[in-house]
Amino acid sequence: MDNLGDAIKMMFAKHFVDVGACPQCGARLYVPKPRPDIGGACPTCGYIDSNKHVKRTDEDWTLEAHKNDQISYFNSNSIIPGLKIMSNKFETMKMTPELNDVVKTAKDIAVRMAKPKHKPIHSLFTGSSGKGKTHTAISIVNEVWRLTNYQHKILFIDYPMFVSMQQQAINDKDAAKFINKVMYEIRDEKGKGADCVVIDDLGTEPQMANDWNSSKFNEIMRAREDKDIIITTNLAPENIADKYNEQTMSRLRKFAKGNFINFKENIPDYRRAM
Repeated sequence: MDNLGDAIKMMFAKHFVDVGACPQCGARLYVPKPRPDIGGACPTCGYIDSNKHVKRTDEDWTLEAHKNDQISYFNSNSIIPGLKIMSNKFETMKMTPELNDVVKTAKDIAVRMAKPKHKPIHSLFTGSSGKGKTHTAISIVNEVWRLTNYQHKILFIDYPMFVSMQQQAINDKDAAKFINKVMYEIRDEKGKGADCVVIDDLGTEPQMANDWNSSKFNEIMRAREDKDIIITTNLAPENIADKYNEQTMSRLRKFAKGNFINFKENIPDYRRAM
């Protein structure tokens, strides 16, 4: 036995059975060996299959296939700190009165984004850390998937991780190949890439040459100028223009009307609430 990780895996295998992929995050579902008849549970995101004993129709299996396709696309093309956040939904938000307007606007964004041939949506979520911006963004993703029966291709970019990976790609061919693949999906040049891109934590990335960072974010906004994008940031809108450039902010404003959410300071710290 090579290490502690192997020992834990062996111990886990003695008591649990792998019953397939989690439909929520793409990780594995497990059931206890003594109870193979119950629904599987995902230790990664907390999903529990409550439909184990329900007879599924052809429509159910078609929906399941679409769901697996979109989750696979999301996982393969996203730069994300962990799959656990994919369990974030509107119904799991720790609601306070201060979040009512936030959730109302976010649900409206999801409904419009789910409509075929809708007007492009540029959604900007601003506010200090811990106000629920990322949870809200992922809730929109899950709601759009639900409303479209998993017909929407969405990817998620943790922007600090993206910038760090860009640095790594200078001397790492695999990292460079992955970054190029992600940028290809973001550009959606042939109409087969991402329907929506989520950029999370803009402005908290490692400090690099301002010109480089400005040009990279501008490249993303140029690619998404007439396509859906959701951006979360601690920066005030005017500071985005200062940090990246006015041209980029102009592209963001193009379809931002009605899609801006300010997470006000009176919203309780979301992480503590959890």
